[in-house]
Amino acid sequence: MSVMANSTKIRPLGRLIDKANSPFWVIGPDGRLVFLSAAVGDWLTVEPESLIGRRCLAGTSITDDPLDFLAASLAPPPGILKSGTASLLIQPTFPGAKLRRIAALDTRFVRLGQGDESITLAVAGSFQDHLADPVIDAAVVLRRQLDSWRRRHETIAQGVSVGNSRLAQRLGKQIRLAGSVRSDVLIVSPPGCFAESIAASVHQCSAAGEPIATIDGPLMDAELLDASLAAVIAHLADSETSTATAILKGIDQTPLEAQLRLVEHLRESTHRLRLIAIASDSAVVSSGADTEPNPELDVFLEASLPVGITPPLADHLCGLTIRLHPLADRIADLPMIATAMLDRRRAGGDGLADRFTRAALDAMVIYPWPDNFRELDQAIRHAMRSCPGQVIGLEHLPLAIRSYRPNESVPKQQQTIDLDQVVAQFESDLIREALESSAGNRAEAARKLNISRARLLRKLESIGDGDSP
Repeated sequence: MSVMANSTKIRPLGRLIDKANSPFWVIGPDGRLVFLSAAVGDWLTVEPESLIGRRCLAGTSITDDPLDFLAASLAPPPGILKSGTASLLIQPTFPGAKLRRIAALDTRFVRLGQGDESITLAVAGSFQDHLADPVIDAAVVLRRQLDSWRRRHETIAQGVSVGNSRLAQRLGKQIRLAGSVRSDVLIVSPPGCFAESIAASVHQCSAAGEPIATIDGPLMDAELLDASLAAVIAHLADSETSTATAILKGIDQTPLEAQLRLVEHLRESTHRLRLIAIASDSAVVSSGADTEPNPELDVFLEASLPVGITPPLADHLCGLTIRLHPLADRIADLPMIATAMLDRRRAGGDGLADRFTRAALDAMVIYPWPDNFRELDQAIRHAMRSCPGQVIGLEHLPLAIRSYRPNESVPKQQQTIDLDQVVAQFESDLIREALESSAGNRAEAARKLNISRARLLRKLESIGDGDSP
């Protein structure tokens, strides 16, 4: 392999290019070859170093030197300086005493830079981009939609908020509003909707750099709450202008004692301690109905607030509310959400896949997602680790998703029936009823059963009633 320059900075790049096993070359601003990968030498059956510095311009005069002829055959088509990109089928020939034909390869040219300082990169191989591929076409459309959404929503959290549906647009407005002011916020969310990431995003947008404490409400008592808030309380004590934020998870399940202690901290801080609370949506009052206080727990039902929040704490949270909806209510957004999660997983090194097949997307759309966005994220992680290539198919999804069938009746469990035993029991019941109705007279019972008395006696012996009167 030849080198572009003596600088060691190009050597790691050259090693990666050589590992790709695709012919790659670079044409300098003066139209001369400045770099050729080892694969170019394999393709042309010459040493790449022998072509360095030779002119590589379309239409240049060719000397008698066969290497000049080869170098010129690698030139991009006319117009590359204006168009910036070009494609060309290159089939070099090696002139000489014996004409040697070289395999033709599709080549893509890309110009970098402007004017006299621009260089041209070329890579040769077998490309299929001229053929229609429904999977790629659909992925491109989805990618454009996602990129457009990202440009319009640079300041809000991705993942849960991705999409163009009405619910997604409302959620985006709520997050932007909450992130534009430093105010107490209530996030009402079903499980598995990444409410904590929304809370962190709101905090980052509205008060970046402000100290933050995250509290697991259901595990709190008054003393443990004080310990969890100790750092931010100490920060507030340093200065009368200091501010801090507390994110309280599961506020509706937080013990009453801890809620009342939190109210004390909020009042003592005179609004310098901001509260972002996360509550479950499983017990939310849908309208402002008149509700009486609960004398046992001293909790009340504020309109549109979850059950279990004390009145003074509810007063802090009666302003800004962000409502997250189950993934099943946002099926129209699922392809974009899944693509955004796929991007994040790929960036994190979970796999190489960059798109889904239509069958995989269809399976994800019809699946009910009981654990919401968290389950979708886990399914994509599973699919990426199961997929050896760049396209996630139906077979790479978890079994529960790819085997789900909506509205499919569950077959009843088959029970084994002993026909002989059932018939014998039925016959025994008929005989007993006939004997009872005949007051034990066997001849009369036989007539009612339309059988002989002797046959009735044999039947009685077989069922163990031979001693019956």
